[in-house]
Amino acid sequence: MARTHHIRLGIIGAAALLLAAASTASAQDAAKLKNPVAANAASIAAGKTAYQKYCKFCHGDDAKGNGALAPKGTNPPNLTDATWDHGSTDGEIFMAIKEGVGPKFDMKAMKAKMMDKDI
Repeated sequence: MARTHHIRLGIIGAAALLLAAASTASAQDAAKLKNPVAANAASIAAGKTAYQKYCKFCHGDDAKGNGALAPKGTNPPNLTDATWDHGSTDGEIFMAIKEGVGPKFDMKAMKAKMMDKDI
């Protein structure tokens, strides 16, 4: 019984390492993603509309991380300062919005609610 228990723990540990390695690779790949949407008046207006629909509730009307509906005990980041806790490239920001931010996923994945082009 003890041997089986150690083998299971070993398999679980190996799986956890593989998942960690995969998430690191994804983060590195995300940094290389380029934004296919040109910055212009229309895309900026569309971004503002998406923010108002999906983001302001936690990040706040002013994007300072002070939204009234942020889950209790969470601290949504200030999106207007120079600190980017979850990546600063377009690709990293895209992946944080699309996949959510772990490990607790207070920032929920938006992939079921938003199309990639809207993110």
